[in-house]
Amino acid sequence: MEPNIQTNIHPLPQTANQQMSATRTLVLNSSVCKADDIKLRGLSAMLPHGGLPEAVSPYMVELIRRTGGIHGPLGKQFIAQPEKEGRYSKIGMDPLNEDHHEIAPGVVYKYRGKLDKNGNVAHFGRVLWTVTRLCATYCRFCTRGREIGLPPHVKSRSKATIANKFFLSDEELETVFKFLENHKEINEVILSGGDPLTAPQPYLTKIITRLAELQQKGALDIVRVGTRLPVHNPLAIQDWHYELLSKLRNPYLMIHVNHPFELTEETLHVLNNFRKISLASILSQTVLLKDVNDSVETLNMLFVKLAREGIRPYYVFQNDPVYWAKHFTVPFKRAIKLWGRLRAKLSGVVATARFVIDVPYGYGKVPVPEGAAWDVDYSHFYDFKKKMHLVK
Repeated sequence: MEPNIQTNIHPLPQTANQQMSATRTLVLNSSVCKADDIKLRGLSAMLPHGGLPEAVSPYMVELIRRTGGIHGPLGKQFIAQPEKEGRYSKIGMDPLNEDHHEIAPGVVYKYRGKLDKNGNVAHFGRVLWTVTRLCATYCRFCTRGREIGLPPHVKSRSKATIANKFFLSDEELETVFKFLENHKEINEVILSGGDPLTAPQPYLTKIITRLAELQQKGALDIVRVGTRLPVHNPLAIQDWHYELLSKLRNPYLMIHVNHPFELTEETLHVLNNFRKISLASILSQTVLLKDVNDSVETLNMLFVKLAREGIRPYYVFQNDPVYWAKHFTVPFKRAIKLWGRLRAKLSGVVATARFVIDVPYGYGKVPVPEGAAWDVDYSHFYDFKKKMHLVK
């Protein structure tokens, strides 16, 4: 039965400073937080290899409580289920091969550009730059659960720089800036983590300011900032966040929204400020999750509301095959049918999202054809390097 989706939720209490202080405590300690029947287990609910403690901002705890509790669509995203998350703990740590493609501190250069024989750009490349391993709230399906949220006493199995520290050093930042300046075939940087907007103001200011300078010099075109902070804890967004992003030319804010319950009054207010003050284009990514948003009704309402608020639905992902998130996987054949039914209900303005597979151990976010409109062989597909992948 589809829940009664009501997104006009009354404002939540607590000041931004109280929220941030409580969030830091939850991230770094295993203290118990209570909100009716919600008790956070902190470090005791980490994944078998370490990482992803049960850390949830007070804002999100209260929102979970009012949207179905731990078994509701938000509770399932953020409250650990250790018996499910540890069932397949021997496989699937880094299916996107990010560690293998890290070429500078935190910089994953998978989609490479190319220079011609004269040293001119034949085609541009883009990099993903992970600048922190902290978030305000930890998603239980996080593709970087191999490193995200690792407490200081846990040794990481990941080779990623950010897996071994909360933030990069000044020397490591400088190495990255020089790398970007020396690779003129790179025209796009995607800031990620963890959540970049949870980083301290001086640290994030260094990063954004230098990227803005690269734009001004013509050495960089596009900067995207990937974040869930406006959803995880919108009260933590401060005026300096808006002012800082406004330094960028045509900034892109890449948010992640999976369910209409996440689009609260507070979240929409923050996102509107990013549009008005930072002049940011806001795009929303969604992960298809079993028993969270795997219905036509839920996704339809989500995309319509995003578009109504001036936010572009961008990607819908089949969730990555990391071991801790296998219980969230919607069978591919069912996902195809759901997407075909949904697409027929959406206007052209709303239907801007593409259902994609971020190819495991391959290259590309490969769009899935809309099967309700074409006869398609879904048994296999080819990635951006023309390698064939079978669909299970």
